[in-house]
Amino acid sequence: MDTRGNTDPAEARDVAEFLAMLRELKERRGLTYRQLEQRAAEQGEVLARSTLADVLSGRRLPRPEVLSVFVRACGESSERASAWLDARADVAARSRTAKTGPAPADVTEPAPPQAAVAPEDAAARPRSARRAPLLIASGVVLVLATAAVTAWMATSGGTSSGNPPSGSPPSDAAPQSRAPSRNAAIPAGWIRIRPAGAPTLCVTDGRVQDGRYSSLVAVQRPCGGVAPQRTELEPVGTDTYRIAWVHPEHGKGCLKALSGGTADGLLEPWESCAQASSFRVEPDRGSGPRSDSGPGSGPSGSTRQANGGKPARYIFRTDGEQCLGVRDARTTTGAEVTLQRCTGRENQTFLIDPAP
Repeated sequence: MDTRGNTDPAEARDVAEFLAMLRELKERRGLTYRQLEQRAAEQGEVLARSTLADVLSGRRLPRPEVLSVFVRACGESSERASAWLDARADVAARSRTAKTGPAPADVTEPAPPQAAVAPEDAAARPRSARRAPLLIASGVVLVLATAAVTAWMATSGGTSSGNPPSGSPPSDAAPQSRAPSRNAAIPAGWIRIRPAGAPTLCVTDGRVQDGRYSSLVAVQRPCGGVAPQRTELEPVGTDTYRIAWVHPEHGKGCLKALSGGTADGLLEPWESCAQASSFRVEPDRGSGPRSDSGPGSGPSGSTRQANGGKPARYIFRTDGEQCLGVRDARTTTGAEVTLQRCTGRENQTFLIDPAP
């Protein structure tokens, strides 16, 4: 193995230089495509030779999860892998802001038809713009929450799917898809979103475990404790959705990714869905289907793939740089689901199936 030193990816000024550094890394390690594929498999990862060949011979940046697997297969440490991911993000940002207009080399993947809403600092948004807490004990607070829902209905200009007109609780009927571009593999209507690493848990509302943020945010909790709140994917473009929660008393809120301060990366339900975040929902083709087990699976089952009837796994991606994932890959109740840099790890994959 050549040990002449490490390539510094931070020195890459553009996509071409970054790809050249990747090729140099492979050559210095003296590894073939087959060997890289085998080394990734030994680490429990997937790195197809065809994908790697396309990346190194092409003019597009590799996706973050592909890059992470590749550099670790080349023997780079976790710290070095983070340096490569940071450098990739810098190159992608410079390419997007280039004044000469986009070129094929400046694109990682085709942009979704509707760009995801950029996360905002929670402190910069008036409190009234955010979702009232879903768990309310006193009658006084319940009245305030009802007023908030009424205000949302007035500003949204209509009812959400599954919601009747202002002032009335939503019906038990499943919401109807309003966009012809819905991914046919994703179930319509009321659904469950379950972390692939903890399939007995569902993504729903809860409190931050360390108490650093007081509002309700997205966490993983036992699926049996989610009712009466329901979840739906609201289409906003081709394979692009908002994650909406609908409560019979407090109405509808869509998840908004926050940034800055103690709330950085947290997902909070906002009454104004137009200001919430959009996610491109993609099949997790890299890791492949895995068995779903546990009492939380339910008799209805997950969306199934033809390969053995195993549940399909999905990635929720924003702009190609960030994905939803369970904090620190925890499998315990109450762990937050946050917006984080895409890595391709299991904690960033989710099962989507019809709600029982």
